[in-house]
Amino acid sequence: MSAADPRLEALDRYLAPILLGPFADDMARRLSRISMGPLLELSADAGVLTRAAASTLSAGMTIIATDPDPLMVAHASGRPGVARVTWQQADPAALPFADATFGIVACHFGVVTMPDRPSAFLEARRVMKPGARFVFSLPAHIRHNPVADCLQDAMTERFPADPPGFLGSVLHGYTDNDRVDDDLTEAGFTDAIYTSVELPFVAASADDAALGYCLGTGLRGELEARGDVAAAVAFAAEALRRRFGDGAIESTMRAHVVSAAG
Repeated sequence: MSAADPRLEALDRYLAPILLGPFADDMARRLSRISMGPLLELSADAGVLTRAAASTLSAGMTIIATDPDPLMVAHASGRPGVARVTWQQADPAALPFADATFGIVACHFGVVTMPDRPSAFLEARRVMKPGARFVFSLPAHIRHNPVADCLQDAMTERFPADPPGFLGSVLHGYTDNDRVDDDLTEAGFTDAIYTSVELPFVAASADDAALGYCLGTGLRGELEARGDVAAAVAFAAEALRRRFGDGAIESTMRAHVVSAAG
């Protein structure tokens, strides 16, 4: 996975500016209010939150960013704006850090794709100092994210016999507070604060939004398994134009920020 990798190109060029970046900036501002460090980031992926945190948190705050994919670590660590960050490959369910090491454990949207969330939450709690916070963000239900909702409808229309489900069931599939609470409680957390964040969604064009979601997320693999990816992206872009019009897309998007301790 290199800078020329098509998924990373779509993620960096399209998905990060329109979806990941605005929520990462909001989360970095929230993290900057926590004075206890160091900060450990889990499942940093392409490092969108990492870069926001590096530019927002005080210079004295140590930042360690991790991802289970060593190739993703190589990509993200080579991006501008992360010179102060220490990068390391790490499985969130088996962290290579001592107990009670970090004042903040953070994760930006990565929780939704973790195969064993309770184990990852247990590990997060293990490496937290007394009084530390585990802060993570989750995309809200797809009905509160009109662009993603439109794209999921488009996928169902194009592939009626076997519609791709990543957007609805994975990216926007971990939205029940009771379910999140159960996973946190299983890991030993005793206090969790939930904050909904609604931001403007702005994309330069329907094509940009379709490329970001279809090629920069796990939806890409589902489309590749079904054949003509380019045709599916074009179909998705046309569905967005029908709903939001030609030119730039201006809509809304919603996520939740969870801050847990215990």
